[in-house]
Amino acid sequence: MLISTMKDGLMVKDIFTFFSRIMKGDRVALGQAMTLVESERYSDRVEAIQLLELCHQHLPARDKSIRMAISGAPGVGKSTLIEALGLKAIAQGHKVGVITIDPTSSVSHGSILGDKLRMPGLSVSPDAFVRSSAAGSVLGGIGRRSFELMTLLEAVGYDIILLETVGVGQSEHIAWQLTDGFVLVLQPGGGDELQGIKRGITELADIVIINKADGSLRDSAAISKSHYQNAIHYLAPLRNNWDPKILMCSALKNEGIDEFWDVLRLYMDTRWYANQKEIERNRQNHFWISWSIGITANQLLVNHPVVQQKLRERLSGNENRSIPIFKAEYEIEEVMKELIVPSTTNNI
Repeated sequence: MLISTMKDGLMVKDIFTFFSRIMKGDRVALGQAMTLVESERYSDRVEAIQLLELCHQHLPARDKSIRMAISGAPGVGKSTLIEALGLKAIAQGHKVGVITIDPTSSVSHGSILGDKLRMPGLSVSPDAFVRSSAAGSVLGGIGRRSFELMTLLEAVGYDIILLETVGVGQSEHIAWQLTDGFVLVLQPGGGDELQGIKRGITELADIVIINKADGSLRDSAAISKSHYQNAIHYLAPLRNNWDPKILMCSALKNEGIDEFWDVLRLYMDTRWYANQKEIERNRQNHFWISWSIGITANQLLVNHPVVQQKLRERLSGNENRSIPIFKAEYEIEEVMKELIVPSTTNNI
């Protein structure tokens, strides 16, 4: 099938010609390809899969690419840190692809203006590509097509992929599954902020960055680092041959970025022994397909006309309190089971 109408009105008559433009470094075509990949229209999905198949066949950077998740609560300076780290990577001869998840732009699929303001250097660099992707309605704050966007960037030759996630929560568990490493960004707080961060999130961190460690906050950052070092001692490492590292830096003043880069390289060199990278990428693939199919199955089932009709009936009954809400939920669940396995509903 040929690519037809895209969201920006572009007409592309030949998918191979379109792919060729992307591989030649056409940044406009790359942005349009990402829009196509993120589209949920059936015709777009068919064409996006064809495009991604071509990308899969041309992955020059895949064997050496690094996928890192950058996470932290709003206001800790994730974007500034990504900007500093990305520019450092470019100075070392790498190409950097950044995917930022925007929870507020499910209609516009992200504001590029916001990215330019937060990452002005990377946004204009010919060796970087910054894409804002909407989390939309997907639970967890990770864009539904983030994994496919990473594959697209790798095919073009971007070998440092940075995935910025939304806040701290379920999205971090998903990001950990989809990437090679997990960076947790915090700000100085004398250790009090430990109470506000779930243990499960801290356990995911391969590298912890105490950002904004400058000026009057430097001493506070040192205290926070000490608290986290003590806390991590009680957690079992999730990665083979790697103990989490805790660093202080000031992304705004570009202090500590060299050490961050060195630790990141050490992390990858330590983990990619023998065929470990192939094993890791297979794990990511297995998680992504299970997660993505789960989302699709949920959407198809919840939006099924029979389920929607039953939902409307039971919500109406609940408004006048004639049906307890828990009974309404049970009856809707039974309808869903009947749709999935009609002959064995009573045995589930």
